[in-house]
Amino acid sequence: MVQSTRNKKTRHVPAVFLLLFLIIGSLNAQGLGLGVSPGAIEFKDVLRSGYAEKTVTLSTSSDEPITCHVTAEGAFRNWLKYEPGETFVIPPRSQVKLKIIVQPPEDIQNGAFDGFVVIAIVPKSTGAGGGMGSSVSAAVSVRSTVHVSDVEKKHFFLLSDPTVVDTEETKPIDFYFSFENDGNVRVNPKIHIDILGGDKTTILKSFDYSDKLLLPTTRADVLVTSSNDLPIGKYWAHIKIYQDSDVVGEYTLSFEVLERGSLNIKGQLVKVELNKIWVYAGEIVEINATFENDGVRPTTAVFNGKAMLGDTVDALINSDEVEVAPGQISVLSSYYTPKKAGRYSIVGKVSYSKKLTEEKSSILNVRDASEKPIATTTTIADTGLSGGGMDMVQIGAVILVFAVVVGFVLWRMKKSSGKKGDGDEYSEVTGKPSTKSG
Repeated sequence: MVQSTRNKKTRHVPAVFLLLFLIIGSLNAQGLGLGVSPGAIEFKDVLRSGYAEKTVTLSTSSDEPITCHVTAEGAFRNWLKYEPGETFVIPPRSQVKLKIIVQPPEDIQNGAFDGFVVIAIVPKSTGAGGGMGSSVSAAVSVRSTVHVSDVEKKHFFLLSDPTVVDTEETKPIDFYFSFENDGNVRVNPKIHIDILGGDKTTILKSFDYSDKLLLPTTRADVLVTSSNDLPIGKYWAHIKIYQDSDVVGEYTLSFEVLERGSLNIKGQLVKVELNKIWVYAGEIVEINATFENDGVRPTTAVFNGKAMLGDTVDALINSDEVEVAPGQISVLSSYYTPKKAGRYSIVGKVSYSKKLTEEKSSILNVRDASEKPIATTTTIADTGLSGGGMDMVQIGAVILVFAVVVGFVLWRMKKSSGKKGDGDEYSEVTGKPSTKSG
């Protein structure tokens, strides 16, 4: 086969323009406040006609909604599906989870297939269903690799220990499980539960569950419910989890059967958050305890906490009382001023209707006040970049990288041409000038 030196020189041009497109698209995307995490994903050991999924998070700092369109580049581009779809909207200053699903065809060979998933911002002039046109679109990309295999891998595990909640007379007993299938075939976890008396030896009732099907690479929360004819008292549940005939988990949990109406007032402390986790001694810290009323009656809640420096209680912290309606989530706010540097734990519970929630905590890091910088006033020239855009240093760095890549491509083109004349043609096989007739 014969190919001219001129063709050799020009065949790199599309790659250069593609690189330029991606760089400009990334600049525009950052200017519009579009980001993606993680920036690379890998699908391992996917069977032919199998299934695997990964999730990335798209975020925007834009004050307006952004319409996005998803495409793929690479050998696997026709194997992919997306949830919530190929086109979707990210609300202002928010995040959207994008699920990327791969299903390789039956006739594909084993191996690794590389490419990109590209999330582009749809220009307003085109609308959600319009094309991108000839303009350079703002976009972010996720480098992706799909490993196709014909070896089956069957395995799942629990993301956390199972739990059981207290119940009332005649009301069901609820068990909660959270599984992940990290294999490449579908699995049905089997759960066996024995309800034991207070002595932990007498089996009062037993039941099995195996209804949940887990696709490869997926997670699922499973609720197992048992009827309840037990009298008031404390009981134990002995749980075994099977993969086929093998026991992969074994747990013993306690629960209570209470008098009817005991759970009408029920609440939980969801989390304890601080408005700042790094402060200087003498600064005021806002502490927000999120309380949820899970019952069917209103209740009055108050956060009772303490600031711990090591094993020493530095201060007691209490919020005002807040009335919380059934099903409502309320934030109980309080304030604390640390007096010296150190690593503090802010721990506490919520008191409501003569009950207490479980304890939650958060970490506070306090610097010495003498390390606080002296405030200065600085005037900064307006660069015209706002709303999450790149500064001039970042733009210069990107342009420098692009210039280096282009220079490398041109150097390779020159090296490949060697000392051959532009008007001659050379054989791809022998590297010698081809023979022309007449």
